[in-house]
Amino acid sequence: MNNETEVKNYKKIWFIIAPFIMGAMIFFDQITKYLADRDLVDGDFVIIDKVLRLSLAHNKGAAWGMLQGKVDILSIVSIVLSLFLIYFFIKIPNAKKYNIMRFLTVSVVSGAIGNMIDRIWRGEVTDFVYIELIDFPRFNVADCFITWAMVVLVILMIFYYKDEDLDFIGLSKKDAKSDKDNTTDTENITDKENKSEAT
Repeated sequence: MNNETEVKNYKKIWFIIAPFIMGAMIFFDQITKYLADRDLVDGDFVIIDKVLRLSLAHNKGAAWGMLQGKVDILSIVSIVLSLFLIYFFIKIPNAKKYNIMRFLTVSVVSGAIGNMIDRIWRGEVTDFVYIELIDFPRFNVADCFITWAMVVLVILMIFYYKDEDLDFIGLSKKDAKSDKDNTTDTENITDKENKSEAT
């Protein structure tokens, strides 16, 4: 009985702390964008010469400059994505091993909301991190929250979580195999019945 209560508390605890973590991440994203807009107008700030610098840019598209000028569409997509991820967060089972998945989900939602705030209130997203060494498109803190969380989440789903751990989102390989086996069995039965009728 105590074990069940302890497991259930994981979900309750995360329902309490997730808004605070999300709020802190969004605040950090927004304050860095504010500082970039304020301090980088007159020129770049070089961190490592010819490697990394802070360089102000305003993006009216998606991450890394894609879908330029589609602010309304991207805002709607951000809202839908955020709602889906919140639903996903709620569906995560009550077990300690899912805590990292919860944190990663919060990180993605925070990044999506951070950029969504820019699009809705400013009509564009402030980017300022520029990897000059590889001439990588400018990005911001919200992009980092989304990218690192998605990469780690995919790695965990492949190498850490077992098939049964992912049943709640329908990504279990066993389920896929079972469906395939059931389809094969049904086809075999149908073939036998057709042969029997033909005889």
